[in-house]
Amino acid sequence: MATVHYELEKVRNGHFIFRLKGIHDEIILSSATFCSKASAENAIHFARYNAPDENNYELKSSMDQHAYFILRGGNYQILGQSGPYNSETAARRGIKAAMECAATKEIMDLTH
Repeated sequence: MATVHYELEKVRNGHFIFRLKGIHDEIILSSATFCSKASAENAIHFARYNAPDENNYELKSSMDQHAYFILRGGNYQILGQSGPYNSETAARRGIKAAMECAATKEIMDLTH
């Protein structure tokens, strides 16, 4: 059975991203790209700290009318974004999942 965890991954141009994955291995939250692994790890730390507070989330709607959410840090910097949801209700459930799961200490380092 899968566990809640962050995945840290090296992507194009040597940049790094993280994803918060849920109990069923679904992606709850994805980060932007970071120039260094240390910056991505630092962002995970900030996500852990800021995710439990519902006030740090913002519901949005994409151009094609799909709901999604963003997680902001204390300085209003975007820490992560969800994928698209079919409804605002589903996006709100995603926020609750992020709030519950983001505190995990588990990190899968996929950078090697």
